[in-house]
Amino acid sequence: MKFNIQDRIVLDEMVDTFTAEMHKHQDDAELMDKRPIITREYWLQMIEQVQNKLDDFTTKKALNQSKKYR
Repeated sequence: MKFNIQDRIVLDEMVDTFTAEMHKHQDDAELMDKRPIITREYWLQMIEQVQNKLDDFTTKKALNQSKKYR
């Protein structure tokens, strides 16, 4: 099964929201002088891996649409 355009819009929004919240959490931890268990760099690597997997399971048309609007 491949993700279509509608699926991909939802998935892109989820990844973008997670990324924004991760940055917020990491920034808050830095302001409170706390060290998060999972580093920002590790999260970014994992987000990239998820994005690559999503790309692999997305139709070409949906992938082009996703890249066009992100």
